[in-house]
Formats: sequence, structure tokens, C-alpha cells
Amino acid sequence: MDVKLVFVMEGEPPKLKADVISRRNQMRYGPSGKTWSQKTGRSHFKSVLKECLDMLECLGIPWVQAAGEAEAMCAYLNASGYVDGCLTNDGDAFLYGAQTVYRNFTMNTKDPHVDCYTMSSIKSKLGLDRDALVGLAILLGCDYLPKGVPGVGKEQALKLIWTLKGQSLLQRFTQWNEESCSDPQPLAIKKLAHCSVCSHPGSPKDHERNGCKLCKTNRYCEPHDYEYCCPCEWHRTEHDRHLSTVENSIKKKACSCEGFPFHEVIQEFLLNKDKLVKVIRYQRPDLLLFQRFTLEKMEWPNHYACEKLLVLLTHYDMIERKLGRRNSNQLQPIR
Repeated sequence: MDVKLVFVMEGEPPKLKADVISRRNQMRYGPSGKTWSQKTGRSHFKSVLKECLDMLECLGIPWVQAAGEAEAMCAYLNASGYVDGCLTNDGDAFLYGAQTVYRNFTMNTKDPHVDCYTMSSIKSKLGLDRDALVGLAILLGCDYLPKGVPGVGKEQALKLIWTLKGQSLLQRFTQWNEESCSDPQPLAIKKLAHCSVCSHPGSPKDHERNGCKLCKTNRYCEPHDYEYCCPCEWHRTEHDRHLSTVENSIKKKACSCEGFPFHEVIQEFLLNKDKLVKVIRYQRPDLLLFQRFTLEKMEWPNHYACEKLLVLLTHYDMIERKLGRRNSNQLQPIR
């Protein structure tokens, strides 16, 4: 398949994520006590990352360091054209600007598969752009705002986005915050009695005697089918009143949340903090370094480590020879 991987190393977590990390550590190590307090930091996690970096260096596989969340750097590399996609199960990658995300990757020999999602398909099939996804994260919750806006569900939030018809949801949040959060008075339009024959204002008896203005008759009226929509003012504004009800309901709940519209969370997703400081380049696997690493970390004997690395080393040298780059260090075929 000629897939070339670039690994992204996690950076310092945003301060917004401190509560989430704390809760995860409590679930993992317990709610209190010395044992938990010694492990709540990311020192163990960083030591594991360091070992991963050492192994990647042995294998000659490139890696880049993220300023913060790894998904943010993945999204930056993808959006900037350095890589074709992001291999992660974290959907936040799209909120950071990724265009293609591969999820549920498995190398199971019985069922190897990976699911591919693209921003273009999300836009065309669901009508959601990056702005809308960030808005959904605010309303429904994310790592930086776990509870979201209490009382707002997925269907209600999606209905709000669809009613905006392309308008920016995040700009709408700002408008709500600047306006009074009290519910505006609904349009005072009284629904008149409608004729059961033509579905226009009036009664069948009245239309029989005087006709119907909307049917343009002097006597009686014209029958319409069930799906016919009356053009009177009440029916014309019915859809707008319904949409206004949906928005006002969410607006009231959102404005009651302290800190809404949570500009720090929005900026975390929309403002890029990453940059590529070195060229992404593959190196020749280093057999001696790999043998030392695997002996120290996994107690592999040298011949076993050599056996494991030989396939990757051979593949690298074959590609180099195919590209016309030959040197004496390359493996030589036995004829």
C-alpha cells in the first residue's frame, strides 16, 4: 500500500483540560491518598513518550512534536498538505481543522479495516462545517467543556444549525451574549378559523354565501388536497415561529451558563499554535541502536532483534536503490 507514517508526539495539555485529566487520574488511581498524588502528573506519560521516540529513531520513522494536543498538530499537518490524513480515534481532529481522518484502524489479519471520514463528506451529507462542529462541541460538550450546555441535546442542536441556513453558529453565540438573554415575546398573530373545504380563513357556510377571497370566488370555494398550505399570515409565519422557539429555548439555556460562549474553548480549536520546525524525512533504520534499545527495554537477544528489523531495513534499501541512490552501507543481494 506504500503507506508512510509520521508520528505526532503529545505536547503540554491546555489548561482547559486540567479538570478532565484530573478526573481521568482519579478514575485510574483512586480519589485520594499518597499513591494517587504521586501519579497524577504526566511524568510517567512523558517517560513512555520518550521511549516511543527512541524506538522511532531506531526505526528511522519521522516524528514531530506538538505544541499542545497531538490532534491539533495532526490537523495542521493535514490541512497544510504535509500529510494525506490523520490516523486517530479522536473526533476533535476535525474541530482543529483536519480534512481527512482515519478511525478504528486495525491490523487484525482476519478483519483488517479502517474507517475514513472527510470534512467534505460531513459538509455535503450533514451540512456541518468546522464552525458548526465547534459550536456543537460547545453545546453538547467536549474535553474542554465536558458538560456542554445542560438541557441541550443532539437533535435540538442540529435543528438549530439547520435553521440558521449557513449562518455562523459561533457568531450567533456572540449575538446571544451581546443581547438580552430574556425570551423575546412571540409574534402576536391570532389564528383564525379555517374552512374545512379550501383550508383558507373562514367557514364553509360563509364561503358558500360570500365566496373566498383567496380562492377568488364570489360563492363557494375551491377544495384543496391535504398537503396544501394556506398562504394566510398565520401559516406564512408558522415556520419562523417554530424556528424562533427552537433558538430561544437553546439561547435561554446557554446564556444561563457562566462563561458562555466560552471564547477560550473556541480559540483552542480555531487558533493554530503548531508549526513544522523540521523537514519530515525518513531515515535508514539503525540496526545497532535497535539492538541496544530492544535488549535494554525488552531483553531481546541481538539475533532476534536483527530478525525483526531485517524486513524494514531491506524495504528501505530496496526503495533507495530503485530511486538510484546506492551506497556501500546498503544490504547487498546474494546471487
